[in-house]
Amino acid sequence: MNVVTFGYSFAFWDWTRWQRELDWMMLNGINMALAMVGQEYVIRKFYETEGLSNDDICDFLGGPAFMPWQRMGNTQGSWATLNDTAFKNEWINSQWELQGQIMQRMQAFNITPIMPSFQGFVPRKLPEKYPNVRFDKSSVWAGMPKEFTQVTFLPSTDALFTTLSQHFIQLQKAMYKEKGIDMDAKTQNFYLLDLYNEMIPTCTTPECLKATTGGVMKAFKVADPKAVWAMQSWFLLNRDLWNAPRIRAYFDGIREVNNGRDAFVVDLYADVAPLWTTTEGFYGIDWGWSMLNNFGGGQGLYGTLPTLLTEPFKGYQQPAKSMRGMGITMEGINNNEYLYQLIFDLPWQSVEATYPTTFAAPPPKPGAFSLQQQALNGQTHLEDYIKRRYGPNNTTPAMLEAWTTLSQTVWDCKTGQMSQSKAIIDSTPALNMVREGFMTSIMWYDQTKVVGAWRQLVESTETEESKKRRRRHSLVQDSIEAVIMASNGRSSEIPQFLDSPSLLQSFANWVRGAFQNTLGQLRPPSASHQQGEIEEEKIVKGRLSESVKEVKSEFVGSGLSAKASLPLNVSSFQYDLVDVTREVLVGIVLPGLHRELVDAYKAKDLDRTRAWGQHVLNVILDTDRLLSTHTHFMVGPWIRDARESAKVIADSPTASSPATMNQYRNYLEYNARNQITWWGPNGQASLADYASKEWGGLVKEFQYPRWQIFVDRLVDAVERRSTLDYKAFLADSLKEEAGWMKETTCLGGCYDDPASSGVAVNDEVTSKYPLEAVEDAVLVAQDMVDKWGLVALRLAQASRK
Repeated sequence: MNVVTFGYSFAFWDWTRWQRELDWMMLNGINMALAMVGQEYVIRKFYETEGLSNDDICDFLGGPAFMPWQRMGNTQGSWATLNDTAFKNEWINSQWELQGQIMQRMQAFNITPIMPSFQGFVPRKLPEKYPNVRFDKSSVWAGMPKEFTQVTFLPSTDALFTTLSQHFIQLQKAMYKEKGIDMDAKTQNFYLLDLYNEMIPTCTTPECLKATTGGVMKAFKVADPKAVWAMQSWFLLNRDLWNAPRIRAYFDGIREVNNGRDAFVVDLYADVAPLWTTTEGFYGIDWGWSMLNNFGGGQGLYGTLPTLLTEPFKGYQQPAKSMRGMGITMEGINNNEYLYQLIFDLPWQSVEATYPTTFAAPPPKPGAFSLQQQALNGQTHLEDYIKRRYGPNNTTPAMLEAWTTLSQTVWDCKTGQMSQSKAIIDSTPALNMVREGFMTSIMWYDQTKVVGAWRQLVESTETEESKKRRRRHSLVQDSIEAVIMASNGRSSEIPQFLDSPSLLQSFANWVRGAFQNTLGQLRPPSASHQQGEIEEEKIVKGRLSESVKEVKSEFVGSGLSAKASLPLNVSSFQYDLVDVTREVLVGIVLPGLHRELVDAYKAKDLDRTRAWGQHVLNVILDTDRLLSTHTHFMVGPWIRDARESAKVIADSPTASSPATMNQYRNYLEYNARNQITWWGPNGQASLADYASKEWGGLVKEFQYPRWQIFVDRLVDAVERRSTLDYKAFLADSLKEEAGWMKETTCLGGCYDDPASSGVAVNDEVTSKYPLEAVEDAVLVAQDMVDKWGLVALRLAQASRK
């Protein structure tokens, strides 16, 4: 895992969900994992013994969706509401109960937990208890307001650090022993401590860095002679700061204790930016190769498949001979599932690496000998995976061919890009949506091939029943296709949606001619309209969106046979179908339409600005419709899980009235909403939209409104023959976002309290966020191909320019 997975994915899980995850981990051979749930219960008890009040401790601890960043010293406190001590304590209590179940299951499966430790980051009030000790403050993190960052910390070189480390670890052991978990029964105990996660050290000389890590190692050994210091390598990626002398000094300090044998480094990002290759295998300190792949729980398709197939075992051959395993460290789950499955399968391909004692006696390290077995065959593995996923008798050659194409495009990034791309639908609209660097908005893959694979995957779902209900081209697609093709890249010459009836009529004539000249070869004989035929009365009305409604109405109520010989009703297939369709709509179609919209605005062409703006909004709504066909792509379950995680004991103050219980649930809902949007107390700040999701309900209710405001302001600017007032747009958009942030639902239920007007059930708001699929994923994916398939292809081709 990654420390932040406990925020981006695990934050609101209950025991049922955790039990499933732990079973899955065991079945995949995972034998070590972070165990971070509920640690605030120990931290609270720890600082209570130091004489701090509940409010002092609450001021330090993060909100339920943001605790991972507080644990690493990036943030402190929470911004959900003032005076949240009672709610935060309720949450901490429930998480400790959950952690007991998790640890017992991990123990039963012999999964080694990496435990919390005393991090050195402390509440603001603690220095008052030790007036003769020098405390420091960490650097500002990610542009957060200073009140929520610049965390107070105790240097590891101070004797008090050793004292508090010993106190914390002994207290933690005692508290777990009460739950039947005996930490002293193990031969090694792994403890996580990340000193400089995305922060600048207060001292950067090699001597100081060596003393710092040496102090940590000595403190660990005083606290627990069996301690192994586990750390992530992420901080070393700041190469402007971490040059070779500093890195070596950092690890030299660790080697002062037992020659560094009691430390373990997770090379967090080895799939893209391996650090073992530039540090001589972390200078002999034990380490693990890891694939990160995902940031913020974003859903973009991305990977470095050839690297995954070839690089991990090279670590076993590196000179220091200190690679001890492989793993995954995604920031969020439920994306690019094949790549994670691949990583779990790779170790089993080499018996020598997995069981070195069978082949060498005595083996000093797993990498002390050559691996003889052949590397995993990627193509064969992919095909076997798809057959297992959909069912061997349900997987057609067309499906396998489509996935082969996808594996050679979206999962084969050759540009050096270091993460998945950020779809522009997730960000605040602007005239220039091209963002380079980390989490770029640029799609690196061959878009035409991806569109082709998508269409092939969707077309493989065709049945006799679906043929009866499908229209090859909707009116919207025909009009856009005609514009793009007939203009040959000069669509600014084409008038659309004009107010004048005569001009509307001329546009209808133009479209008819465009169909006859350019679209005839694309329309099959079985199409519902003859070549060149168009429903002029709908064009004259100037409202193609009405046609969309009519087209959509044709599909309502139609269904696919449950006995179909294809995996149409297999949830994993539907998930993949939605995922690939989502990638095309938000990664190819929307950016292409946005380019046309901006071109029209810059040309001061009012009619085209209106037309392309409407198409932009239509594809966003269609994206929401698509995402609402699978629960893994819906925001409703995320909000429901947050509200349902409000567990309390019967005699707690919060449980004393329905009103306070509803307030508690609203508090948790705000945390859930805030993380996937503002990520902080203020919108449109540096972390805003970092953890955004393409989720049904979120797209329509949060992302669509700000795009609608953007389009309206562009049209207004062209009408007034002026330029876009972007600051005014941002202000309007921020108001809309703030309104969404304040919304509360009754997903998962509300407590009935007729005496309190503040607890009225808001059915209208709740209904915006369904918990179950609204339509059939296969049918909607077919609709998306029918409506946007050719448009996607033309826009993909245009993107090459």
